[in-house]
Amino acid sequence: MHSKSILMPHACQKIGWCLVALSLISFIVKVLFFRHNIDGAWYFAKATHFTALLAFFFICLSKEKVEDEMISAYRLKAAGITGYVFFVILILISIVLELRPGFLFSQAEDTLSMYLSEFFLIVLPLLLFIVYFLTFKVLLVRSKMQ
Repeated sequence: MHSKSILMPHACQKIGWCLVALSLISFIVKVLFFRHNIDGAWYFAKATHFTALLAFFFICLSKEKVEDEMISAYRLKAAGITGYVFFVILILISIVLELRPGFLFSQAEDTLSMYLSEFFLIVLPLLLFIVYFLTFKVLLVRSKMQ
């Protein structure tokens, strides 16, 4: 039985790489030109983060040029490893938040809430996409070397 693929066409991977370039350019513009303008820097940062998330979404969820059972198995293995990384990060964050070391959270609760929202909304999704992508590509390269 042949199951229908939920992956996007391979051309979407190229769109994703263009969006990575755009997000890098946006980051450079933010650093160079909006250093002293907090509002402009905030909008550029949000645009950069959104563009990077969208880019990794396109890159990770689009087909390879040749998509076969072996590549599907590598995708599944990469997704499993990414799941393990995700749960380890959540466990570590839970432990740190439970212990609340003073040197990390010496300021107000608002600061903690701000850091956590930035982490969960921006850093963690990007990290998980990167872990998935790198794991998948390493598995592909290893299989081609054998």
